[in-house]
Amino acid sequence: NKTCEKATARLIAAGIPAGRIRAGATRTDEAVNVGTMHTFKGLEYRYTAVVGVNDRALPNPAAITPEQVDRLQHEADLAAERCLLFVACTRARDRLYVSWTGQPSPFLVEAGCEAG
Repeated sequence: NKTCEKATARLIAAGIPAGRIRAGATRTDEAVNVGTMHTFKGLEYRYTAVVGVNDRALPNPAAITPEQVDRLQHEADLAAERCLLFVACTRARDRLYVSWTGQPSPFLVEAGCEAG
């Protein structure tokens, strides 16, 4: 949510119409739609940017059961987080942009994504 607020503010400061959308909201073509990966399930856009996909954010540490607590649940949690990224990336019809700061998410590393 903090990343969404920052992205919205920076777009608006640059003179680009932007608005935060929430789950279940109707998308608008009048502005850049900004929201969490969960927000965009079921929606499609010509262009999609998935930002902040770094090792501190994805997988979300709060969504992962520690392996020493329950190995099977840990693996299921990782799979759910990986699927969330997949769904976010497949919202793009024509072009996808994925970015991160610091180290990329291990999911991007697994997929062979590199900076450039």
